[in-house]
Amino acid sequence: MKTVLKDTYRGWEITIKAEQNLCSNFSFDITNPSGKTQNVSLGGDDEQRVLGRARDMIDMEIEFAAED
Repeated sequence: MKTVLKDTYRGWEITIKAEQNLCSNFSFDITNPSGKTQNVSLGGDDEQRVLGRARDMIDMEIEFAAED
């Protein structure tokens, strides 16, 4: 499995990998600034869509943390 794209968004690291699983062509990991990683195995069809989903997930995680 090769890494397709790495990005940083709001201090979190996003790693997108080419990985076919059911109807998805990519998976992604998001890693928070303290090092905790979450994996999404059904990331999407193309890199840009997956990157958007990863950023949305990070936004939700940050928002949930602010509510606590």
